[in-house]
Amino acid sequence: MEQGKRSFFRKLKTSIFDFDGYQDLAAEKIIRTILYIVLLMIIFSVVISFAYTCKMFQTVNQAEKFINNNISEITFDNYTLTVTPSNNEGIIDVSTDNFVINRVIVNTKDLDENEINDAISEIRSEENGILILKDRIIIKTVLSSNTMQYSLEDISKQYNINNLSKDEVINILNSNELKLFILTLFGIIAIYIFVVYFFSILVDILLFAVLAYIVSRLARLRLKYSAIYNIAAYSITLPVILNMLYIVANILTGFTMKYFQIMYTSIASIYIITAILMIKSDVIRKQMELNRIIEEQERVKQELKQKEEERKAKEELERREKRRKEKEKQKEEKEKEENTGSEPEGNNA
Repeated sequence: MEQGKRSFFRKLKTSIFDFDGYQDLAAEKIIRTILYIVLLMIIFSVVISFAYTCKMFQTVNQAEKFINNNISEITFDNYTLTVTPSNNEGIIDVSTDNFVINRVIVNTKDLDENEINDAISEIRSEENGILILKDRIIIKTVLSSNTMQYSLEDISKQYNINNLSKDEVINILNSNELKLFILTLFGIIAIYIFVVYFFSILVDILLFAVLAYIVSRLARLRLKYSAIYNIAAYSITLPVILNMLYIVANILTGFTMKYFQIMYTSIASIYIITAILMIKSDVIRKQMELNRIIEEQERVKQELKQKEEERKAKEELERREKRRKEKEKQKEEKEKEENTGSEPEGNNA
């Protein structure tokens, strides 16, 4: 197959399993390499977004079960929320390993300002958390160190929610509208992940290209800048796939790896160094083959020259022998003519 017609999956396989193939990948046009990265990041974004969506559906199901098992009553009237736990303690405090919400605190009792501030401080210490009070919802996300507050009165007026009960909450969690909303989020999350990670990957490629340039210089291998960029781009294939699997595992199971970023960088660096050394080895091997061909051509040339000289010497010898024979023949004919011319004189006498 021609270099320009390599399929995406063939490039994917080569970039992971075939260091010898990096010489061909390095010769790719930059636009084809960028297109490869785009397709790789589309797969990356779709897979992670799918994992997020599955986790959201799982979270909704868990919320429904929790409400059924742990909450005896929910009422919302006159912009005031009342949640009565089954244990009658009045406070619900749940910590989870969920990527969306690490902690949920529900306290709809009458609280003074100090008690409210204490509750907000607790939720602020989490990466992702929700605090639900009788008149407001307070949300903390990993994207900000500050909390966001939403008045239940404003939410009620915006979405025209006047009354709410436990059964209605469960119906909302089971509604097709909520499922459609989550499916809509799938596309939004995929686009967001693609944009963020694509530009992050481009920066990584530039940094790895600097490493590839240094390694190629140390190896005394002169490569085009486009080839260096291509090597750096294809070297991150396995790290990106491992990163995708790691994020999916983290979303679905909460699995974490402390030094994953170091592993990500190390794998890409190993691929770059190995690929350049393989290219260097291949260049040396081809140079040695070329030298052997030149030597063989020189040897054949010398043999042909020697044979040509031997042929010319033989032809010269044959010519000399032929001239010698012709001279002898001419001499014999001359002697014969002389002998023939002297015989009549002898007879007359």
